[in-house]
Amino acid sequence: MTGPGGTWLISFRVGGAETALPLGVVREVVACPPVVRVPGSHAFVSGVALHGGVALPVYDLRRFSPFWSGPRPVPAAGATAQGEHLIVCDWGEARLGLLGDRIDLLEQEGSDPARPAAPGNRGAVNDEFVSDVLRRDDEWVVLLDPDRLFASLGVPAAGPPRAMEEAGEDDPAGR
Repeated sequence: MTGPGGTWLISFRVGGAETALPLGVVREVVACPPVVRVPGSHAFVSGVALHGGVALPVYDLRRFSPFWSGPRPVPAAGATAQGEHLIVCDWGEARLGLLGDRIDLLEQEGSDPARPAAPGNRGAVNDEFVSDVLRRDDEWVVLLDPDRLFASLGVPAAGPPRAMEEAGEDDPAGR
């Protein structure tokens, strides 16, 4: 979704970093349902959750070491240790959930190449996953690059579903 001033984003906190994703890849945000751990899965895969009657893989970026440029944050103990919200994303033909807190809608103004980079290490998020850094009030917000993020998580898709629709592919299988 793009408005007259820019592009809309969903911002959320992961670990100690304020991050955001383009609204076009976010299907919905819901209170985090129960997540069932899958034996043998990576530590950053929290498990699966039922969403609309379908098992949805749930990822916890706090536990995804490559996401962080330094030591990854240690999840706090207690009921909110897994995140308060589930950010349901569509990516190609895959649907997945990311855990996050402090969800908000944010408008990205037009890009300003003269804008200075965020001080320090951009909230400790690895630059590989950052497409831009935005300022909201007195806080830096790291805009995540969905292509790199989802590919690194192992999500089996080439892009958001809208990219296939725009290319005129109603059914990628040719049916």
